Amino acid sequence: MHEGAIAQSILDILKQVAEDNGMARITRVRLKIGKLSGVMIDALMFALDALKYEEGLISDALFEVTETQIRARCALCNTEYTFDDATDMVLLCRQCHMPLEVTAGREMEIIDVEGE
Repeated sequence: MHEGAIAQSILDILKQVAEDNGMARITRVRLKIGKLSGVMIDALMFALDALKYEEGLISDALFEVTETQIRARCALCNTEYTFDDATDMVLLCRQCHMPLEVTAGREMEIIDVEGE
């Protein structure tokens, strides 16, 4: 379960953000996680909730996650495709049959942090 390590890394980043911005506590964190990132969002949220009990800085924080779809583009004809999940991905262009390049879906980002 690497989500525990990811949650710890998020906490480390949040500590630095709080220090850099003079925040005593963090109230809201928005995350963007792609469907191809390999992160199980439920497991990550569980790990973040567990850290709330250990770390006063985030004890009242609301974590919001936006899951990004998988998008790919043909390098030859620039046709763009969107896939619901990895199981329906076909990385060949339906127009010209050239390989597609994944352009979105691998993200794992902290988008916004609010605090006091």
